[in-house]
Amino acid sequence: MDFNQGELNFDSPANDASGYHKWREEMDAHKKEIESRYGIILGKPVHLQLIGENKPLQGIVTIASKTLPTTRSQILLQLGHRQFTLSQVESIARL
Repeated sequence: MDFNQGELNFDSPANDASGYHKWREEMDAHKKEIESRYGIILGKPVHLQLIGENKPLQGIVTIASKTLPTTRSQILLQLGHRQFTLSQVESIARL
């Protein structure tokens, strides 16, 4: 799930200059909802520690799957080329 690439509403009026801004606001609100619900930081540089690993990771976390699973522990995340589930996250802090 990429919050930089959403779906545009082509049914809106062509002269609606606020369409992009409304779309961007909707994407940001959806991102904040996911961050709040699952306790994860998306789209910002973070310091991330995974359970059972000695070396912390740094970078930008994104959601790797197109749809959210039904359980919190199954959410697949990605940082660079590394994929992991939300249940593997020991700690996360924004840089």
